[in-house]
Amino acid sequence: MIQTREYHLDIGDVELAVVEWPGEGDPVLLLHATGFHSRCWKQVVKRLPNRHIFAVDLRYHGNSGSLGEVDWNVLSQDISLLVQKLDLRNVVGVGHSIGGYLMARAAVAQLDRFKHAILIDPVITSHDTYEFSQRAFQDFDATDHPVARRKNKWQDAEEMFEHFKDRSPFNSWQAEVLRDYCDYALHPENEQGYRELLCDPLNEASIYASQGYSGTVLEELPKLNKPVTLLRAKYSGIVPGDFSGSPTWPELASKLPDCRDVYLPELNHFIPMQDPALVADYIQQALDA
Repeated sequence: MIQTREYHLDIGDVELAVVEWPGEGDPVLLLHATGFHSRCWKQVVKRLPNRHIFAVDLRYHGNSGSLGEVDWNVLSQDISLLVQKLDLRNVVGVGHSIGGYLMARAAVAQLDRFKHAILIDPVITSHDTYEFSQRAFQDFDATDHPVARRKNKWQDAEEMFEHFKDRSPFNSWQAEVLRDYCDYALHPENEQGYRELLCDPLNEASIYASQGYSGTVLEELPKLNKPVTLLRAKYSGIVPGDFSGSPTWPELASKLPDCRDVYLPELNHFIPMQDPALVADYIQQALDA
């Protein structure tokens, strides 16, 4: 059994929940996608025995704090501060979806602390798409986003697993990953006798609704002069309500000084959930480089 340490790290205005797997070699930092949590990486970690690995719950997610309005810039600063507080050096940073976006920006901000960045279908798109998203969501209230109305009353993790296992996109995941997601996704039972999601659906919806204002990353990418591995699925753009297609700009690799572009059209946006062994292999390659 892999031993873990769980703790909260004060980064200023909020505490972030960290899961640490003690081990040897350069540290690995894992960032999850919107609406998920650090334990979604469990099946990847199992395939990297004896490695020193950190996974964090982003602000508004898991057991981390939820202070302040949703802002992608604040989320980016959180990860930069986390890397400093943990005093991580020679980091292999791995981020999925929004986690890939945040990892790219953290690597630029803390460039001397990073060895390699692995961006897994990151939510980084073109100037035109960012501008379109801003216009589309200019007068949009997050309460109107379909995610804000997602089911948020559960008896337990088993009910959650049974509910999702045959539904898209969860039916494309490995069952063990879905189990891990469900097992760690819920608050303890409340006075009404049900359990709610740790990631409040309104906060999740606010992240989606505000992504048009996250285009700062495009100005920063040319500064990321460390090796980058980009894993991406078939492009669909940012399509509200469609979480399977890739939001990653197909030309993203050309904007990075040293990027290995790995196109995976047989997989969807949830690459770590579909094939944790594949992701672990790319992490191992980065560690060995």
